[in-house]
Amino acid sequence: MITHPGTQRRRGQRVTSTVILGTILASTAHAVPTLPPTGKRALLGWLRARVYASTFIPEPVPHPSASAHGPYVRTWYSPVLIEDLRMGRSPFRKGAAMVKDLYLEGPNAPPVGYAVMRKVRSRSGPTGRGWFFSETFDGTNDALRIGRGLPVCTGCHRSGVDYLLSPFRP
Repeated sequence: MITHPGTQRRRGQRVTSTVILGTILASTAHAVPTLPPTGKRALLGWLRARVYASTFIPEPVPHPSASAHGPYVRTWYSPVLIEDLRMGRSPFRKGAAMVKDLYLEGPNAPPVGYAVMRKVRSRSGPTGRGWFFSETFDGTNDALRIGRGLPVCTGCHRSGVDYLLSPFRP
């Protein structure tokens, strides 16, 4: 039998730590992030691929928007945000996030844009710099607003519970 570096015997089983570590690293190298990325290109790709639809919980249907996000929206909540809401936690924890699908041509048409909030610090701060915001009405890099504590976003969201305005609770 050939023994490789990092090979150990435990209770009659051979455990190859080098191979296990290599497998873990290889499997996570191409893993898709479950939270919205904070870089423009990565975020737009993540949104277009609708990654959030596999792990976030949505509002039941698109509905008239009560804000500046266009005529119709549908909000998706991350697992961290859902847990924080259920536990009555505020401020929300780092990793809380939401994605809004923006519908400009009616609730039955496909979404044409997105608005994103992601908690990137444990404290939101008075100007919302603890939140990463993004919005695009056409899903392109050219029309993308992006950054922490964006005044165009925090101007409205400041009145919400830790910057969350949506009344829906999953």
